[in-house]
Amino acid sequence: MAVDILLSSRAMENAVVSVLNDMAATRAAVIKPEKLPCFDQTLMHAHITFEGQSSGELGLLMDPGFAAELASRILGVDKSGDLLQEMIVDAVKELLNVICGQFLTQRFGYEPAFTLGVPRVFPLSAQVCNALLKGPSILIFQSGDFIMPAYVRVKGQTA
Repeated sequence: MAVDILLSSRAMENAVVSVLNDMAATRAAVIKPEKLPCFDQTLMHAHITFEGQSSGELGLLMDPGFAAELASRILGVDKSGDLLQEMIVDAVKELLNVICGQFLTQRFGYEPAFTLGVPRVFPLSAQVCNALLKGPSILIFQSGDFIMPAYVRVKGQTA
């Protein structure tokens, strides 16, 4: 079981770093959880599920300013004036969708087919985000001044 968790964590690390670089021309690195400060504001929570050979979920927690920066890079729009909240949410959903696809390919290979759920983005209070950070399967990414926690949970093989 520990090997499965390690393989999933590594695949998630690779997927997030690769997709942020490719889609948003943004560099990110994994940092140790003990370097993580407590959050004091509401974060955007992007969440998606998958089913197939295995089922599970993955998600990202991000500062709204980081979400806007990523969206402006992905969409090629100036974040100072032309970027609407709906555009930010849509860009974050697409980013998460691509991360999930990359994760599944890296973790399980090219052969198995998976069905992805609809990506959802919603606010999470700082209190809830800080509680989630104490749980298992949390990965912490840093991009510039921004910290982006992420998680992946693989629930095992489905029938």
